[in-house]
Amino acid sequence: MGENTKYNSNLQKNSVVYRAMSQIEELRAFVTIVETGSLTQAADRLGIAVSAVSRRLRDLELRLGTALIQRSTRRLYLNETGQVFFERCKLILSDLEDAQQEVSNAGGSLSGVLRVSAPLSFGLAHMSSAIAQFMHANPEVRIEMDLSDKRVDLIAEGFDVAIRIGTLTDSSLIARKISNVRFLPAAAPLVVDQLPALLSPEDLQHLPALIYSNDRNPQDWHYTDPDGKTGVLRVKPKMSANNGDVLRELAIAGHGMVNLPQFLHYEALNRGLLRPLFADYTWTNFDIFAVYPKTTILPKRTRAFVDFMASLYGSNPYWHKLNPQ
Repeated sequence: MGENTKYNSNLQKNSVVYRAMSQIEELRAFVTIVETGSLTQAADRLGIAVSAVSRRLRDLELRLGTALIQRSTRRLYLNETGQVFFERCKLILSDLEDAQQEVSNAGGSLSGVLRVSAPLSFGLAHMSSAIAQFMHANPEVRIEMDLSDKRVDLIAEGFDVAIRIGTLTDSSLIARKISNVRFLPAAAPLVVDQLPALLSPEDLQHLPALIYSNDRNPQDWHYTDPDGKTGVLRVKPKMSANNGDVLRELAIAGHGMVNLPQFLHYEALNRGLLRPLFADYTWTNFDIFAVYPKTTILPKRTRAFVDFMASLYGSNPYWHKLNPQ
């Protein structure tokens, strides 16, 4: 009799745990469907079959007794009830993840997956060593990095943090400045030596320019002279490209001048492969940010990574220190 009672008690406990886990997976599926806008993409992110995602959504709606997502032949979209429920579910899952991290990090080490997005050229030039240092200090954290100049949707694509350079427009994200970057025009020494005396930036207007095509006005190079007077150099494009590394190499080969962020060509300047043009002028400046989604509790590994990046680069990063040969 006693054994049967104990068996039935364990069975009930297991049943309760199973139901709780199933409900959590239903919530996770629902949130992922909303964030990705697709059952197929939700299944890809969760690593399960599309049929499983569909079943979890169906079970959730049946259990609640109401529809959350309206379906048409072309898209999925939230109804009013679903929108309210979605916001609550995000908080629940965020709190759950943080609680799990609190337990797993009790010994002081960080763990879990950290998904990072960064611009291609900046990532290649400056983040490989940064990531290596972070991973060495936090061996239980697994990094998934995406390097692309495409502006990713952090929430829809499931990124924890992104490195962004320039003006921020997405108010749904939290941004922390981690460094800054100055632009500086430059050309190969052979090109500069053939120029007449340079008295003002306008003396460069007939020199062929290699321009970055992703800029809004790539032919206009804005500056402030040492006396505080502002101006615009309208350049003559010889070539345009959407990658600064390509433009730097073409400039080194003597095909024209470039106006690049210093993190792209500071090594070429220090090695004498490029020579700065009007280095005493202030050209375009941008800040570098780490951005991440708004959440009630930021996972510790994300916070640690942002803190690490800010301490690594700082307000006077190494790419601004020029010692040309």
